[in-house]
Amino acid sequence: LVNPHTGVALQECPTCRGAIGSTAPSYAVRNIIDALPVSCAHKARGCEEKVKRGDLETHAATCGFAEVACTHAGCAATVCRRDLEAHVASCEWRVVPCPEGCGEDVTWRDLPGHFVTECRKREVVCGKCGTKR
Repeated sequence: LVNPHTGVALQECPTCRGAIGSTAPSYAVRNIIDALPVSCAHKARGCEEKVKRGDLETHAATCGFAEVACTHAGCAATVCRRDLEAHVASCEWRVVPCPEGCGEDVTWRDLPGHFVTECRKREVVCGKCGTKR
């Protein structure tokens, strides 16, 4: 395009201000493309949502079928976002207070060992006299 008043080649479109000669689609074309309905990227995991292409990133950030990691230290599990709360509540890496009341916080998976070797409330039998403490 050339400016009809100066004869100088235009560097940007006078309507959309996009670069002339750019390979990027015009705003009008981009708007049409962004309005097209598309399937969620997590369709294979069960999401049946059809969203506008332009809204795909926003949907993906909250999609219940997106794969997310467990929040407990030590756990390498990944689950669907919609299942995370249930996983976290039953995860073997969750930290719980000792059920015997010793005051220690222990990972669920370490409770059996805690009862045997570490718990201050465990019953200990003296090897010499046989009394229990």
